[in-house]
Amino acid sequence: MQDRSVATINNILDAARTLFIEKQYADVSLREITQIAGVTKGALYHHFSTKEELYLQTIYRCLDEVKQATEQSLASSHGESCRTRLYLSLSSFLRLPDETLAIMRSIRRNINIFQEPVRTELVQAYQAALPEQIESLLAEGITNGEVINMDARLLSWQHVAVVEVSLHEYGRLRLGGPEEMANSIVTLFFDGIASGN
Repeated sequence: MQDRSVATINNILDAARTLFIEKQYADVSLREITQIAGVTKGALYHHFSTKEELYLQTIYRCLDEVKQATEQSLASSHGESCRTRLYLSLSSFLRLPDETLAIMRSIRRNINIFQEPVRTELVQAYQAALPEQIESLLAEGITNGEVINMDARLLSWQHVAVVEVSLHEYGRLRLGGPEEMANSIVTLFFDGIASGN
């Protein structure tokens, strides 16, 4: 019975993820989610009391996937240069499923629809999944003399902002696959845009 309940939850979350990627939060109905998931409204409400709870669980599931991938990449590249570790972490992130990356983009789009304390909790989960880990990496780079002596938090947010912009369709078309995109972003981040002439 437990496996069936887990399968139902996963079906609901997968259906919700699909719809939250395709549409704005306000435009997604619970009826649509039940139809795609192949469950009754009663089954949905047994596991999720509101659309907000369902959206947040979809987001937290995605953020957990991002956090685990980033942690694993940073742990396995310990001892490498800051630049190499940032590249490996970013290329690992960019190889996550397209649906995960799309949900990451939707967080910024939908963050302001939530009231406190939910909004703050969502921001904190997002920060723990990516920017805080990059901040720690850059702080090590500053300590080791590989990165200029600047606020590591600000640097991490600047890096994440460039990644977010690059994730849109135009950026993906221009920058290529995960490795090419990671190389381009890390090169821009470390070397800037000066031509070198």
